[in-house]
Amino acid sequence: MIRRCRSSSLTRLCAVTLGVLWLSGCTTTTLEQPTRTADLDQALKLNVTMGIEYMEQGNLRRAQDKLDRALEIAPDDPGALQAQALLYQRQGETTHADRFFQRALAEAPDFTRARNNYAAFLFAQGRIEASCEQLERATQDLKYDNRAQLYTNLGICQRELGDLQAARASLERAQAIDPRNARTYLTLAQINHAQGNDERAWEQLQTFIRLAGMNPEGLRLAQRIASARGDAVTAAFYSRQLDEYEGAP
Repeated sequence: MIRRCRSSSLTRLCAVTLGVLWLSGCTTTTLEQPTRTADLDQALKLNVTMGIEYMEQGNLRRAQDKLDRALEIAPDDPGALQAQALLYQRQGETTHADRFFQRALAEAPDFTRARNNYAAFLFAQGRIEASCEQLERATQDLKYDNRAQLYTNLGICQRELGDLQAARASLERAQAIDPRNARTYLTLAQINHAQGNDERAWEQLQTFIRLAGMNPEGLRLAQRIASARGDAVTAAFYSRQLDEYEGAP
């Protein structure tokens, strides 16, 4: 009887001990997994960030090394895919760039920054209508930090398509969101000049100059507006300014 009791006690003790070991093992596994995941997430973000920084510095080889590592960690990460698309675009690999932009947006349809960058890529390729479609979708993101820029880009895109009414509406929407968005004033000035409204065009141009200073595009427009008004002296002045600007080292 005593032996059976000891045996039973030992069995219970072993069961308790094994139970503790099992729970401990589960706990250890549970703790290690998030730590491992967190480390990978941090490495992913770091490699994408460094890849973009190297790209901006013109060190495309190092940029590719970092993005290769990021995509090795997470082949379907939208941020890494978009960064790779930008790198391919920089290298002139337009087919690959297009494919990676589309992959990034397939993984994250609400990735508005990537959609805006894809629209810019399409615009540069002369695919204006497709670019406008991407921008129209991007402007629906009410939480995007720089919606004014999205509407500005959309207005420029619509102007390129020849839809001046839609372009004007988009640019005025951009101004309503951010009245200090200089580009909207220049583009609206160009539209007004094209439609023969040079008084309004001049007002818009002056606002642009006040916000951003003069640039060659603004000088050309100023020269054209002055010529349209019959002001040869002012037109000649801006023409000389443009020559000096473009001839500067």
